[in-house]
Amino acid sequence: MRNNKDNINGFFGSTKMGFKGFFFISIGIFVFIGFILFGRGKTNKNSGAIEDPYQLEVVYPRYLDYPKPSSGMVALTNPPALKWPVEKGENIRYEARLSSDSILSNPEKILELKDSPWAIFNPHQKLGTGTWYWQFRKSGGEWSEIQHFRVADSVRSIVSPTAEQFLHALPLSHPRVLVTQADLAQIRHLDPNNDIRAILLNAEKALKTSIPEEREGQPLKKGKGEEQNKKLRLDASKELGTQVYESILALSEGYILSGKEEYAEKAIQIAFEVASWEPRGVSSINDFGDARCMLSMALVFDTFYDRLSETQKAGLLQSIKPRAAHFYSNWINNIEARVLSGHVWQHILHYFFQTGIAVYGAEPDATKWLAYAYELFLAKAPVLGGMDGGWAEGVSYFRMNMETMIDIPLYIKKFTGFDFINAHPWYENQVDWMIYHIPPGSASDGFADNSEEMDMPGTEYVAFALELAKLTNNSKASWYAKKCLEYEKADLSGHATLRWIRLTKTRDLPIPDPKPSLDLPTGRPFHDIGVVSMHSDISNTKENLMVAMRSSPFGSYGHMLSDQNVFNVLYGGKKLFYRTGYKVSMSDPHRTGWYQHTKSQNGILVNGMGQPYSTEAFGWIARFLHTDELAYAKGDASMAYKSKETGEDYSVLKNYRHLILLKPNLLLVYDELEAGNPVAWSWLIHSLDEMKINRENQTFSVQQENALGAGRIWASEKLLLHLQDTFDIDAVNWRGTLGEDGKLKSYENNQYHLKASTSKKSLKMRFFTIIQVGEDLNDTELSEGWSENGKVEIKIGNWTISANLDLETAPDLFVQNHVSETVFSSHGKMLRLQNQSYAGNYPGSSRLGVIDESGFPLFKEAKDQVPYEMQARMQYVQNNNR
Repeated sequence: MRNNKDNINGFFGSTKMGFKGFFFISIGIFVFIGFILFGRGKTNKNSGAIEDPYQLEVVYPRYLDYPKPSSGMVALTNPPALKWPVEKGENIRYEARLSSDSILSNPEKILELKDSPWAIFNPHQKLGTGTWYWQFRKSGGEWSEIQHFRVADSVRSIVSPTAEQFLHALPLSHPRVLVTQADLAQIRHLDPNNDIRAILLNAEKALKTSIPEEREGQPLKKGKGEEQNKKLRLDASKELGTQVYESILALSEGYILSGKEEYAEKAIQIAFEVASWEPRGVSSINDFGDARCMLSMALVFDTFYDRLSETQKAGLLQSIKPRAAHFYSNWINNIEARVLSGHVWQHILHYFFQTGIAVYGAEPDATKWLAYAYELFLAKAPVLGGMDGGWAEGVSYFRMNMETMIDIPLYIKKFTGFDFINAHPWYENQVDWMIYHIPPGSASDGFADNSEEMDMPGTEYVAFALELAKLTNNSKASWYAKKCLEYEKADLSGHATLRWIRLTKTRDLPIPDPKPSLDLPTGRPFHDIGVVSMHSDISNTKENLMVAMRSSPFGSYGHMLSDQNVFNVLYGGKKLFYRTGYKVSMSDPHRTGWYQHTKSQNGILVNGMGQPYSTEAFGWIARFLHTDELAYAKGDASMAYKSKETGEDYSVLKNYRHLILLKPNLLLVYDELEAGNPVAWSWLIHSLDEMKINRENQTFSVQQENALGAGRIWASEKLLLHLQDTFDIDAVNWRGTLGEDGKLKSYENNQYHLKASTSKKSLKMRFFTIIQVGEDLNDTELSEGWSENGKVEIKIGNWTISANLDLETAPDLFVQNHVSETVFSSHGKMLRLQNQSYAGNYPGSSRLGVIDESGFPLFKEAKDQVPYEMQARMQYVQNNNR
C-alpha cells in the first residue's frame, strides 16, 4: 500500500527555489532584544521600533493574531517556521510564498506552500543571509501584505527534511512503533537488565488482569453539582483509557522482548474489546483516555501485524480511524495557532504521531495525520519553552512533556537522520533550568500547578537528565542526574517514563562523565518563559538559600498561575516562604479562588484584588546582574493587573520588584508601585509552617527544623499586619485523588498567610523587606535597622544596605560590602570602587562594582530589556500603527 505516497505532492504543494540572484545585506545583522529607554511612549527614530512595552495588551494571546516572523526581526532559526492567524471555517486551505525578492515577482526565487489545511509553513531548507519576504492567504483569496524578516550569519541552522521525505523514509514492514522489524532480533536477544525485568514483570501483571469493559468508563460516585460531576466523568473516562493503554503497552513490550505467545493473545483480546466500543462514547469523554484507546489499538495493529488476519486488521483500523480523525479535524487550522494547548503537547501529540506511524500505508488518511503532526512539532516545539530553556507551565507539568520532546525527534532521526535534539538550543539549555529551578535534593521553584508537590526532582527528572546527557553529550546533565542520586533513590526501571526509549533507542549511547563540580553562577534568568532563580550555594543543597521569581510574557493561563512578580524562598531544599493551597481540579472553587489567585502567592494585591487569570496579565524579567556573592533581578509586572478578556483593570501603572540575594543568607525585596487612582496596597508572604509576627517592629519569622527565616518590612505608608492560618476557600478532596504514595491526598487547612496592608489609599507605594535565613541565625540585626526621612539603613554581617522609601525623591536600593568592596545601586547611583567613580552609560541603570580575582575593579550595568517575543510584537504593532 506504498502508493499512498503518490498523493503527497498534491497535498503538500510544490517547492521551487533558485539561489542565483540572491542579494545579501552588507551590514552586520543582530537581534535587538530590546533595551528600553526610560519613560513611556518613546520611539527610536532610527529603527522604528516601539520602545514602550506598556503599549502591548498581550504578548502571547490564546491564538496567534499576527504573522511571524515579520517586521524586520532577525529570525531565531534558519529557516524559521512561518505562522499566521487562522481563519475559522470548514475546509479552509492556505497558500504561502517566501522569497529574497522584495516583491515576490520572480518564480525562480520563490518557495511555495499550496493547498495546506493548516497555517504553518516550514521551508525545510537553509535560507541565505539577508532579508526575506513572504505572504500568505486563504486559497483563492487576496494575498496578505508582504512581511519581512532577516536571516543573520550567526543564527542557528535547523534544516529539517520535508514531510514527504519523512513519510517516504518509513519502513514498509511492521512493527515500526515500539521497535522496527530490522531491530527486533537484536532487542529480543539483549542481556537481561533491570529495565527488561521490570517490563516483563508488568507484562505478567497485565496478563493476570481482567479485560476492561466499556461500562467501567462511567464514574462510580456523584459530585455536588454539574461541575463536579463533569470532572468525575472525565476522571472515569481517563482511567479507563489509561488501564487499556498500560495493559496493552506492557503486553506488547513484553512480547517484543520475550516472544511469549500469551502476551500477544491477551493484548489482541483487549484491543478487540476496545474496538467494539463506541468511538465517541464514554471512552472518548476524556481526550487522554480517547488517545490512549486509539494508540492501544494501533500498537496491537503494528506489533502483532503478522499474527492478524486481514479481517482483524480492518476491524482495528475501523475503530482507530474515527478517533484519530477526530483529533485531526479538531487540530488543523487550530492548534498550530494556539499558543497554549497543554493536553496536545503533554501526551496526545506523541500518541497521535505513533498511531500515524503504526497505520501508515494501511489507512490512507494517515498520510495527512502524520504530515500535520510532523510539521506541527517542527514549527512549534518547544511550545512552552524558549531558546534559553525552561518550560512555562512549570516543573511538575513538564514531566508530562518529557517523552514527547524526546521521542518524536528520535523517530525523525531514526527514519531520516535529522537530529532535531542537537539542532535546537532548547535541549542544551534545558538542563540549566532544571539545575536552577528544581535543584538536586531540593523542592521546586513553586511556579504553576502541582509544583508544590515536588519535594525533590524525582525519578523522571533523573531519567530525563540522563537521556539529555547521552543525546547531547552534555556532562552538565549527567552531573545533575548524579547529584540528584546523592539525595534520593530513583527507581529508573520501576518508572515507565523514558524506560522503553532508554532500552530500545539510546541504550548504546555513552553517558558523558560528569565533572566533579560545576562553576555555576549565583543566578540564572530564563527570559523567554519569564523566570529567574538565585542561589547562595547551588551545589550544596543542605546550606543553599534559593529564591526564585516569576514574571512571564506568557501571563496566566492553563496550568500557569496569577503570579507575576512573585517569589518563593527555600533553604536547605525545604520550602520556607512559599505559595500555598492545593490544585484539587482546574475549576474547583479553592483553585480558582485561592490556589491560582495572587492572594496565595508572595506578591502584591491592589484593593484586595489580584492579577487576572489571563494571558493579557503578563510580566517579564527586565534586568539581571550577578557576581560570586550577589545576584540581582528586576521583574516588571506593570501590565499584570488588567485584562480586557476578563474585564478587570485595577489601575496599576507600575509594579517593579527588585530582588537581591546577598551571600550567605540575605534576601532583599524592593517594590515600586504606582496606580492611576488611589488604591490600598497589600504585600503578601506565606509559609507552610507556623509563622509568627511582631506588629510593633513589623517582623515575621518561621522556624523550621533546619533553619530560621526572619524578615522585616518597611514601607512608604503605615502598615497594618494581618496573619491568618486558614484559606479563604476550603480545599476538599471530593475527587478522591491519590498522591504519588498511593494514599488519599490530604488538603489540610493549616498554612500561614501574612498580609501587610496600607492604612490608607495612595497613588504610589514602596515596600522594602529584608529576609534573613540560616541554621544559626542572629536575627537581632534586623531590629537594629533604622528609618529616617523615608530612608532605611541597616547593617547585617558585612553588608550595609539602604533603601529609599521617600515618594518625593527617586527610588534606589544601595548595597555595599565593606570587606569585599562589592557595591550595587538599583537605580543609577554613581559607584565608587578603588577610588574610581563609575557613572555608567545609561541613566537609571542598575550598577554593580566588584573587585575581580586579579584585584582589579570590574563594573557592570543593566538597563531594562524585553525578551524576543515581546520585541517582535512591539515591532509589529509599531509597523502597523504608522
